[in-house]
Amino acid sequence: MISTTIEAPFTISDDDRKIMQDKMNDLQKYESRMTQINVYFKDDDGKGHEDMLAQIRVRVPGADLFAENTDESAMRAFNMAYNAVKRQVKDRRSKLNDHHSNLKENIVTEI
Repeated sequence: MISTTIEAPFTISDDDRKIMQDKMNDLQKYESRMTQINVYFKDDDGKGHEDMLAQIRVRVPGADLFAENTDESAMRAFNMAYNAVKRQVKDRRSKLNDHHSNLKENIVTEI
């Protein structure tokens, strides 16, 4: 299980916290080298009256992955940011696999 930090300027229900934790753990099936995940919520980022900003940072070797989204609902903002970071994790894995598969093909053809 990956170390996940969830910070918010409001109280997060146990059910919502468990949902977020489960989703963050689910990312490990796409990227096993994650070292930490940070989830931040911020009130009113200046774009609207009651908007909630959700930010997710996934720490992996190399460049960190980051996504954020704003919505009136904190959980909707989280879910949209989660979908964006999940897409980044999958794309990163795909690129790494493509790189390794090309490398294997080059080694085989040189022998």
